[in-house]
Amino acid sequence: MMKRLYEKKSLIIVIVLLIIFLAMAVYQVNFGTTENKPPKHVSMIVYGDDSERWENMYEGAYLVCKEQNAQLSLLTMMSENDVNEQEEIIEREIEDGADALLIAPCDSSVIKHFIDQKELKIPVVYIETVESASFTDVNIAPDDYGMGYSLGEELVNNESDIVTVAIISENTARDSVIQREKGLRDAIDGKVGKIIDWSRDEAAANSNSRTFIQKEIVSEATDVIVAFDNTTTDALLDALSNLNKSSKVYSISTSNKAVYNVYNKEIIALEYPDEFSMGYLAAVNALDRSYAMKKYLNKKIEYRMVKKENMYDEENQTLIFPFVD
Repeated sequence: MMKRLYEKKSLIIVIVLLIIFLAMAVYQVNFGTTENKPPKHVSMIVYGDDSERWENMYEGAYLVCKEQNAQLSLLTMMSENDVNEQEEIIEREIEDGADALLIAPCDSSVIKHFIDQKELKIPVVYIETVESASFTDVNIAPDDYGMGYSLGEELVNNESDIVTVAIISENTARDSVIQREKGLRDAIDGKVGKIIDWSRDEAAANSNSRTFIQKEIVSEATDVIVAFDNTTTDALLDALSNLNKSSKVYSISTSNKAVYNVYNKEIIALEYPDEFSMGYLAAVNALDRSYAMKKYLNKKIEYRMVKKENMYDEENQTLIFPFVD
């Protein structure tokens, strides 16, 4: 009797050990397969030559790539709006074997058409508003019209109804800028004294943004000046400084110069979108679309109105400096 019990126990132990051994073998095979896979390469292709301008967005994307054992490259341009140059960069990254593309188009419609023509098999995520994006495209962006409208409401609330407002129309090949400007115009229509449009004519076509804006500043008196993107905001601030002039500036920007000038009260109100989250969500969508659809389907990109009196609020500090302890 005892012998039979012993034999049964021994058999059970052998079976248990065999199961454990098989489980460990399967785990090691799967784990080894995962570890031996080459890391995916994500190319983040943006406009302009200032890599610091994209720092918050890059950090958000890098966090995801690091978690997923993927490599992330940030590729800037020599210029701000050269479509051919950006197309060449995209083409090169595709040929070099990029596994996903994150693109901030210098010209929304042209770059979108360029990508569509290629019928790529790799994920492409637009990290600024592309109005012509289809339902199947991934477009990570804040509500640009809403940001512009909110900025316009702030302007109306702060200023008198006889104020003269200059609106700088720069970089309008980008849908984000178009929507921001439209939102602001709708918010201030009929509620301010005069609106002046600062847009380039043929004579100013080849001048840089600062020179163009300086000429406009000295040509016509204004009370308020509005800018809708980083480059234009920084150029406006430089132009005012060079001319030793001041103005009430309202802006949508994430540049360090813009934040500094909120502190100095040169910028009265700054709409600041959460570019860290934009980068994070873009990378999640590029590397694991199904997971992104389940967890972040209804996630909206936040933006906040930053002013001198609230810029040190915890929520605003977290937004402006998301990766600083």
